Amino acid sequence: MALVLRNLFQSELLSIRHGVARPAPEDTKELECETADLILLPIAGVLAKHDGPKQHVIANANHAIFLGVGQPYRITFPGDIGDEALVLDFSKEALMQILSEVAGVEQLYVPALRPHCLLPPASVLNRELLWRHLQAPVVDKLAVQEISVSMLMASVQAACVDNRLQERVRQKLTQARRRQQVESVKELLSLYPHQEWALDELARHVHTTPFHLSRVFREEVGLPVHRYLIRTRLAQALRAMQVACTDLTQIAHASGFANHSHFTSSFRSVFGMTPTQSRQRSSML
Repeated sequence: MALVLRNLFQSELLSIRHGVARPAPEDTKELECETADLILLPIAGVLAKHDGPKQHVIANANHAIFLGVGQPYRITFPGDIGDEALVLDFSKEALMQILSEVAGVEQLYVPALRPHCLLPPASVLNRELLWRHLQAPVVDKLAVQEISVSMLMASVQAACVDNRLQERVRQKLTQARRRQQVESVKELLSLYPHQEWALDELARHVHTTPFHLSRVFREEVGLPVHRYLIRTRLAQALRAMQVACTDLTQIAHASGFANHSHFTSSFRSVFGMTPTQSRQRSSML
């Protein structure tokens, strides 16, 4: 097998690699073992993961595959097509926290979880969104972390043998605590919108896990954390734009946007017009 791995993202919470595998005539189909629990998200092609004699699963771009630490497996490629995939490697501490909250387990490879799953349609779209973020000229760390946590959550939920596990774990946290954590994060983002936040950093501030914060923030606010931060930055930028002589690039940087292009695309996606068009509209009033 010819395998090309490329590092796309690295943070304290997780690292992400892009792998392209192509079958080769000299393939020996030897067993492999991972040194960490990994989540494999195929984005093209097809693969077969073999866990033992006559035990294999087929995965394409609709699936997630779990690779357990120390668990032997081998990969083959039906039709000799090969595959392309994202490999998500969460820190051991973060993975244990997320798995505990989602399913009450501490490892990916346990009887309570299937070693693979069919992703919900929304998660397939999220994986493509993650890929686009990773290919952007300036990578939005918070967005990549939040979408990755969401992908892990959806994969684990879909792989749960007994979905009642999730409900029992979820009931441990009270509504009041959820709201307090969310409001504390909103306060941080409102006070320091220009800062380059990371999901795990925000979670530490409110004494919770990245997964829990990502989930309850979306449920309570109606937006993911990174979209709320963009809205907060845009509100600050709108105020600054009232001073007609202030350069838009200067406003973009002061509001926390990486560059003018990022500012313009974010502004258009929320308000349906560019910053320049907004200024022209205001000048006519």
